[in-house]
Amino acid sequence: MKNIFVVVGLVFLALLILPVFLPSKFSMARSIEIDAPVGTVFSKLTDLNEYVKWNPFPEGDPTNTADVSGEGVGSNLVWKGDKTGEGKMTIATIEPEQKIGVKMEFYKPMSGEGMVYWITKAKSDATTEMTWTFDQDLSYFSRYFGLFMESMMGKHFERGLSKYKTLVEASR
Repeated sequence: MKNIFVVVGLVFLALLILPVFLPSKFSMARSIEIDAPVGTVFSKLTDLNEYVKWNPFPEGDPTNTADVSGEGVGSNLVWKGDKTGEGKMTIATIEPEQKIGVKMEFYKPMSGEGMVYWITKAKSDATTEMTWTFDQDLSYFSRYFGLFMESMMGKHFERGLSKYKTLVEASR
């Protein structure tokens, strides 16, 4: 019986110490090429009402609600759903036809903050590369979650970029 307590204690101690060796930051990015000029691609990114149309995260959550307020810098989207949790995204910066910075605040199921960047780069007069990035500082025990974030979020970013490409190319 004593050996079991020693093993359990060592496992518990390892779980407490392991986050020291895990990354304290998480970053990921996905890109897609869109058949539209950079101005067209960028213009829909500054309006969070447009984001609602291509946001991949609420798919499969019929309880999800999204309320958008404002325009441009300072505009925000507040969401809530059984599967999507609760949070708020706010456009923090806009660099015309280059980059939009969006502050992400997560309330449920886990609290946290991060930054999303939508970056556009003209590949030609008629083609634009769009990159969607996400950066987050991870608290000590959230570092375990960081090990799985890429596999959990990457497919959503790819789906969202595909939906955005379809939306933009159909509006031309």
